[in-house]
Amino acid sequence: MKSSSSSTLLRSVIISVILGASAVAAMIATPSVHEIQNAADLEKTVPRQIGPWRELPNPRVQVSLSTGETTYDQPYDQSVMRTYVDDAGHMIQVALAWGKRQRQEVKIHRPELCYPAQGFAVESLTDVTFPLNTPDGQPVTGKRLMAKDRNGNLEAVSYWIRLGSTYSGNAWETRLHILKEGLSGRITDGVLVRVSQRVVPGTKLEDLFQRQEQFAAAMVSASPAETRPLLVR
Repeated sequence: MKSSSSSTLLRSVIISVILGASAVAAMIATPSVHEIQNAADLEKTVPRQIGPWRELPNPRVQVSLSTGETTYDQPYDQSVMRTYVDDAGHMIQVALAWGKRQRQEVKIHRPELCYPAQGFAVESLTDVTFPLNTPDGQPVTGKRLMAKDRNGNLEAVSYWIRLGSTYSGNAWETRLHILKEGLSGRITDGVLVRVSQRVVPGTKLEDLFQRQEQFAAAMVSASPAETRPLLVR
């Protein structure tokens, strides 16, 4: 009888430990802290006039911010798509997409995936640091992308992806950061800031990219204080 009672007690203890561990694991695996509350409205607060650049009504259709996949949960709570033009006639397309809950299954779509999903071929993808100062001095790092459509037209793209307080360089870094935040009980926010231009024959690509990246920096600087934390951290 004693042996049976001891075995029953041992099983009860083991089950209790397993259930307790499962509860703790569930709490860890279900983060609940959001880094940004009452986020600024990007559509209303990002300036429509940025230095010599002004918004151009009725722009041509931009490459979508998604890969074409339809899901119940979308990664973006806010998105803005505009075209700006300066006095010399240079046009820059801007796409901003912010989401307050970045998770493994629902996260920002990287341009090098969005463009091929919409018929473009990625010709090149290189690292870049934007000419922009953040409050903590952290460099804003991103990518330069060259894409070609089915008709042979080239598009130059500069972008960065911010996840919480870091800048994601690739899909692996994105997943790893989201995992680390989740284990710490946080669901991080994230943003894609993308600027692009159609490449006119004879254009110097370096000049094109520099114009885009300087414009992106000017856009952040011209945005009000409550908006900047959504774009850079």
